Amino acid sequence: MLTIKEQTLLTEKFRVTFKQNAAHQIDASDCIDAQKMVHHLTFIQQQIEAPNLQVAASIFSKRYSFVVLSALYMFSVQDKKLNLSLQNVSLYTTNLDDSLWLPSIHYNNYEFDHVTGSNREKLREKLITELFAYHLEPIWLAIRHITKISKLTLWENIVVYIFWMYEMLLQDTSIERNHPAIKADLHYLLHEAKGSQFGSYHHNPLQRYHTPKQHVKHVQEPVRLRQTCCLSYQTAAKHQYCKTCPVLCKTGQKGGNACG
Repeated sequence: MLTIKEQTLLTEKFRVTFKQNAAHQIDASDCIDAQKMVHHLTFIQQQIEAPNLQVAASIFSKRYSFVVLSALYMFSVQDKKLNLSLQNVSLYTTNLDDSLWLPSIHYNNYEFDHVTGSNREKLREKLITELFAYHLEPIWLAIRHITKISKLTLWENIVVYIFWMYEMLLQDTSIERNHPAIKADLHYLLHEAKGSQFGSYHHNPLQRYHTPKQHVKHVQEPVRLRQTCCLSYQTAAKHQYCKTCPVLCKTGQKGGNACG
């Protein structure tokens, strides 16, 4: 079982809940079933007042990124590899009036493998394969079949949060002793992991998004511009482009949050 401190960190940083109550529950295992996934995407579409299921699918993938973040965080910082089977993860919606739709992540059990110096590389390879090839990729395939949304958008919705988290961790002086492992994990994820560890890919699908940050007129600090639009501007709560949106940068308009 995780410690109280670890539970608190997961709750505060990555929307993980340890309570079993939800007004609407999306089990990861449901997401690879077309009929069940249509039901869940329709629910999300209504929550965020989206014009179609494609927008709902994009927002779903952005919210699902916190499953990825919580798993990578526990491995890189807490030296624990969580159980990432489709049967072990759910999204809980507790507030049906939340137009942003910010669900909580729930793990049915918190079994983990201890990460040590001797098994770290082996467990890291296992983590990436389980998380992406066996967990995310089947969900992406189902979503794409239902909505025709590009998998480029789905992957970028995940990777922007991965960059955000690892950059945040490497700036955190309270975990400075973990920085070498954090750097090594990020390097492996972006440069060493094989395409097959993400699904039926010849090349690592995350590499294409690892572009240098640059200055743009409407943003003060340098940013890593997106290659695809996440469609958040079409939701009721947003109604504006993210400040790193490729559409925004082409039009020269001012955007809102870095990634809504």
